[in-house]
Amino acid sequence: MSNANSLAELDGNGDQLSNFIQCIRSRNPFLDNRINGPSANDVDVDAIHHAAFARLTQLAREACDHRRGVGAVLWGEAGIGKSHLLSRLGRWANNGERAYFAYLHNLQAAPENLPRSLLSTVLSILTNGRDRHFAGTPLFNLVYASLLEAVDDKCGRYTWGQVGNAYGRFVQKMMDGDLPGTAPIDCSVWKVLFRFIRSAYRATHGTGPGSEATLAVRWLSGQALDPEDGRALKLPPPQHADEAVALLDNQQIKQVLVALTRLAACKDRPFLLVFDQVDNLDEEQAGVLARFLEALIDSSSNLLVVTAGVKDTLVRWHENRVIQESAWDRLAQLEINLQRLKPEQSASIVEARLCNFLGPFAGIELVEKRRREDALFPLGDSWRQRFLGDRIEVRPRDAINWAREGWRQQQEALTYHDALDWLTRWPSVGGPKLGNIDSRTDKETREAVDCLIAEKLASIAEQLQREPHTLPADAGHLAGLVYSLLIQCRDAGHRYGVWEVERVPPPKNAKPTYHLSLRRRAIDASADIRTAVLFLLERSATSVAAYLRRLLENWGAYDRVVVATAEQVGLPLGQVGRDNLDDLRRRGGRRFQTLELRFADLVELEALQRVVGLAKSRDLEIELSPRSIRAITEQEVVESYHRQDRYLASPFLRSLLDRAENGEPVKPLQVVRP
Repeated sequence: MSNANSLAELDGNGDQLSNFIQCIRSRNPFLDNRINGPSANDVDVDAIHHAAFARLTQLAREACDHRRGVGAVLWGEAGIGKSHLLSRLGRWANNGERAYFAYLHNLQAAPENLPRSLLSTVLSILTNGRDRHFAGTPLFNLVYASLLEAVDDKCGRYTWGQVGNAYGRFVQKMMDGDLPGTAPIDCSVWKVLFRFIRSAYRATHGTGPGSEATLAVRWLSGQALDPEDGRALKLPPPQHADEAVALLDNQQIKQVLVALTRLAACKDRPFLLVFDQVDNLDEEQAGVLARFLEALIDSSSNLLVVTAGVKDTLVRWHENRVIQESAWDRLAQLEINLQRLKPEQSASIVEARLCNFLGPFAGIELVEKRRREDALFPLGDSWRQRFLGDRIEVRPRDAINWAREGWRQQQEALTYHDALDWLTRWPSVGGPKLGNIDSRTDKETREAVDCLIAEKLASIAEQLQREPHTLPADAGHLAGLVYSLLIQCRDAGHRYGVWEVERVPPPKNAKPTYHLSLRRRAIDASADIRTAVLFLLERSATSVAAYLRRLLENWGAYDRVVVATAEQVGLPLGQVGRDNLDDLRRRGGRRFQTLELRFADLVELEALQRVVGLAKSRDLEIELSPRSIRAITEQEVVESYHRQDRYLASPFLRSLLDRAENGEPVKPLQVVRP
């Protein structure tokens, strides 16, 4: 009698039971011990860290009710559940539209570009990453609510002139102090918001093209506009005719975020800015971000800023004055410290994952029988006694790791026993004990590290592909990503011939000429080759022309100049920009290149650095044995990247690092010729 027939005779439904056994063998619901970002599908236990969660939601409501800015730090050791708690906060915000929620992670922009990069990411989240068709997006709903408040929620037919007059009076009320404790209003921001909603509304009803809405979102995101586009939005003209129109400084960037918090108040919904793993920032970035958030909290109504990280790092920054006292007072108005769990609490996390896994098999009587006998089937109470029995407190991540080991043992048992035998005799049936992983060789340890890193890279890439609007796609962030990755290559004993990587500071009160400077030497070369890299993600032809003009003015300072663009943005060129580009190509020949990154390239770079960030915050761990787990260091991640040739596997990094034998650059994968 076959195994399938045996199962069918036992339960009357051999197909379902066979599927169940196959799932046990092929899947492990405990592989992921950390989330990559907020998700509606996380398996969660509300009782875990309930007091901390209730405090955060209470603070959000207080910020809205009292029209003020509030800061809270959420900290604890690695693996304690900070990111899971933030994900729960995101679900709370989105469930029934209780709050507006912007989750920010892996900030990479240079300190001077951090506020603009932050704003760009927030607007991408509020528009779901769209550059047209904005109806139904959070930003559309935000601004539409202010129109309703402007007409005192009296629905009816109005002309746009009437709505505009009412909206003007509404803004004037705020300027007169209707919302106490806030900074003076920047009227330009509110006028652009009105033009956004008018254009987006008309486009939705087929009475307009929606082009003004697209321009408004670009300007609000911190991007540059051509002068004629600025005039379309009635923005003040630039000082010079050949300059683009954009938010000039951090003060104007702050005013956009302040306006968003006030808009959220019109819907009686708190606005939440959540920063996860801030301990991944370097000290200069952390100091700049803290000062900007201090000013934002002071100027905003209806804002909760949550800063999450490992407690030791945040406390050290405070003690060493990386974060100034005044900024700390704003960011850490409330300190929420997550503690380890009692064993029974950690068991409830494991049980929740088991219920989620076994849910599709609820109709199988034998499976239900086992679950009634033991809530931890197929791990069983014996697993609980082995891993939790003598514990006083447990990190949530440890409980998940131990459950992963217990699941593997059940999979091992299924390789040595007939499925029917395993089901009917469980829990007494077992397989051979898994070997002691402590005894594995250095090579086996390296292979395990490589495997874990590959899993994390794939998981992060999948999340970013699923939610592309959460990936920061501004030039400052991209430059920061590449800078960090090139530093890792520089520190590899000149494996790639890289001797020096530097951020190129912009001229005072000006846009950067270049973002990065790379000095390298080919193996058989007698002299260094200096490469300048400019990340050009502008949608304004005027702005692009200005960048290219500065390259011409500084021509000769570098042996090679690389202009990096993004596929989804392209390289918009007017006649002046086209002339500048042609001139650069005539002067540079092979020394000048324009490279285009696809979205997949951006995802790859982001994932590489995020995994390094996990190690930096001690959130990447490997099992040495069922009860011995240690953190993987940043250096181990970088060494794995070297072993797996992950730097050279990136098309963009390879174009910067690879050289032919004669020292000339190899042909890049994709050269743009507008």
